[in-house]
Amino acid sequence: MLTKQTLASVVLLVLSLTSACGGQAPKTNPYQFKMFTSENPAFTLFKPETWRVQHASSADAFRIVVADAGATSVVEIYFAVNRGRFDPLGVLGAKVKELKARYPDLRLSAVVECKDKSCAAATMAYTRDQVAVEGRFYFQADPQQIVIRSYSAPASRLAAERNLLLDILANIRVGGPPVQRTESRAAPAPPPPPPPVQVQLVPRQAPDGSLSIHLPADWNFQALKGRILAVDPRGDCGFIFTTFDIMASNFGLRQVPPDVIVSPYRPPAQIMVPIFQKFGNSDIRVVSATVNQQTRMECQCDTADLTLSWMSPNGVASMGSFTVRNFRPQNITGNWFAMVSGIWGPAQELGRHLPMLEQIGASFSINDRYARNYIQQGLASLRVQQQRTAQAMQSLNDARADNQRAWEARQERKDASDAKWDDYRRGNSYWISDLEGGKVYQTDPWGTQDTRTGDRADGKPYDYVHFEGQNPRHPSEQMRELSSYEVKKLGQ
Repeated sequence: MLTKQTLASVVLLVLSLTSACGGQAPKTNPYQFKMFTSENPAFTLFKPETWRVQHASSADAFRIVVADAGATSVVEIYFAVNRGRFDPLGVLGAKVKELKARYPDLRLSAVVECKDKSCAAATMAYTRDQVAVEGRFYFQADPQQIVIRSYSAPASRLAAERNLLLDILANIRVGGPPVQRTESRAAPAPPPPPPPVQVQLVPRQAPDGSLSIHLPADWNFQALKGRILAVDPRGDCGFIFTTFDIMASNFGLRQVPPDVIVSPYRPPAQIMVPIFQKFGNSDIRVVSATVNQQTRMECQCDTADLTLSWMSPNGVASMGSFTVRNFRPQNITGNWFAMVSGIWGPAQELGRHLPMLEQIGASFSINDRYARNYIQQGLASLRVQQQRTAQAMQSLNDARADNQRAWEARQERKDASDAKWDDYRRGNSYWISDLEGGKVYQTDPWGTQDTRTGDRADGKPYDYVHFEGQNPRHPSEQMRELSSYEVKKLGQ
């Protein structure tokens, strides 16, 4: 076991050998750091003045990229919901696959995994724009969230810039500007939600007078015989109340009419897939389905309230709430029809559009005593789904905050450990006097110094190796030993 005296002797020997071999002190960082603050989304970081910051966010992912003027040296942090339930090595594998598709010469090295399997790290090298690039990637994963932190630079400059890149990466704070560290730090508040869409609605009426509704002036509007389809100019939001004729088979027809669906009888949740495919949508999923018993008894049909998600023909992830009524075949042909009513909007901004969509649904009027109830029930179902989405987003924000606090705690433990090693390496120790109101004494290889007055007590009893904490001015007091990190936190 190494004693304090033995360790000090080894450190002094290493320092003397370094000096004899022409060793030099590390160069200071030539960059001047500036604070960068973003309010929406909320995060802060420190970077060189000429470096640029980019960020992007979606419903379940968030990315921050900091790069030099030529975008050759890059620091990046990425959060995402762990929908695939990946472990850290699984996240690493997915990242390797992503980079391999862009850089076929990708090489992996120095792969390590934490003992508790909560994190992993790897070095990756590849050629980008005919320049050899190397970087270090850090992966974390839990059942809720994935976090990837990385830095990269041209291989010829990485050794010189590594400390700078690590300084930038360690000073990215998600959730607002840095605050004074205390024993218990509150989690950063999530950014405020964007304001709801506010559009003036104007009255519209079907040409045959069968229905009326209030819509934004620029919406496209098709209505006849009590049926309606209304969408915004991009097709991202809309309202529907119509029926779909469904043939049990094609009966040998060479060409089926474009507005007819061929399918045997299916319950509401299943028939919505081919209906939505008719409109060119893809990746159609039933998020929730509830049998509407009251409506079922009133219309003597199969009915359900559905929440669906899908990808529109324009590539927009969408979500909507619909009431579907299936009327079973009434004759030997087996043909039947489904009545669909509901609203939809872009999934990522549904909360902003929902108040407007509710106004549109509430304004719909038709000579059918059940129609308004169907729309209102669909709206209520969509509000429930929106609350679940908001709760999921809050869970993501909480997970980000927990991860940030865990990262800061690990950094603090590392700083404390590095400070103790640095004290030993330099041959210094620090002692605090309670008798003198928290005064700090510092020892070095030659003696002990009062850090307030500068007075010294030199000689063997007071040097770093032999000093045991006896107060030079008040020998009756045995002072407590601190590290330079603890002294820094005390503000001495």
